[in-house]
Amino acid sequence: MYSKSFLRRFFFFVLFIGLIYGAGRLYFHLTAGFSLENISSDLTYQPQWQVPEPSEKENGEINQALAQPYYYLGKGCQSYVFLSQNGSYVMKFFKYQRFRIAPWLRYFPPLPAIVAYRKEKEKEKWQRLNAFATSLTIAAKRLKKESGLVYLHLNKTDHLNKKVVIEDKIGRVYTLDIDQMEFSIQKRADLLCDVLSNYQKQGQVKESYQLIDRLLALLVSEYRRGLADNDHALMQNTGVVDKEPIHIDVGRFEELEEVKNPAKYHQELFTKCYHFHQWLKVNDPAVSLYLEKKLKEIIGPKYHIMKPIWYEKPARDALL
Repeated sequence: MYSKSFLRRFFFFVLFIGLIYGAGRLYFHLTAGFSLENISSDLTYQPQWQVPEPSEKENGEINQALAQPYYYLGKGCQSYVFLSQNGSYVMKFFKYQRFRIAPWLRYFPPLPAIVAYRKEKEKEKWQRLNAFATSLTIAAKRLKKESGLVYLHLNKTDHLNKKVVIEDKIGRVYTLDIDQMEFSIQKRADLLCDVLSNYQKQGQVKESYQLIDRLLALLVSEYRRGLADNDHALMQNTGVVDKEPIHIDVGRFEELEEVKNPAKYHQELFTKCYHFHQWLKVNDPAVSLYLEKKLKEIIGPKYHIMKPIWYEKPARDALL
């Protein structure tokens, strides 16, 4: 039997651990896990991430975007997102904690098994970061309009000479030397489903049909150019700017010759639109029927026997 003194001490120990854990979770909830360390890196120049220099016209918009403060808007799997003061742009900083090994691995004694494990995890994290950055460079080179991408800065520079002020979720303010940060700037978009819901409320059926036409034309054009998006979350990742659909998230694109084949991209298109189609059936049946009609025109008779194919593997493996 344990003594009352022991049980009392054990109770307070467990309570202390619980309070520490709870405080940590509360802090994470309040801050969304954001910190300056999590968006900063010591990365060196990566030539494969270099993108073309912006034109004079593009520089004008970039300077406008960088000349205002940004306020915390939200976060995704790979980025923290901040909204510009004028509401026209979003600036994304990369969540480097997702691409770093666990802190304990850095300081654990250099036992052979631990060293081997650490090297394997470092390799895995680098591959993920490189795939993410490569997808962004594809967007900058080949999908600038389709992603609303204004500027991509993946390699540190010394020519911007600008400081950008950002405010995080709990009101902490940071002044960033933007030359030393990795970030992207996109046009701020309204979510696809929100736009369609507004069209429905206002009885703008024609506008809904036109948006569906533009969305499908966008996707088919990309497939025909050999651009595959390994993220099927169409509703979450698609926005609308000036009635044009754009990709909000461009973190999982690949250049694949295989996807140019109609047999490949028809299946990809069906899968990508599947949940969107189900959502429309409930929320806007008329537009749902229109989407189905347009998909049948693109895919042909095979549409009736298709089923969605979900995968977690890289798009190249799934398409071959």
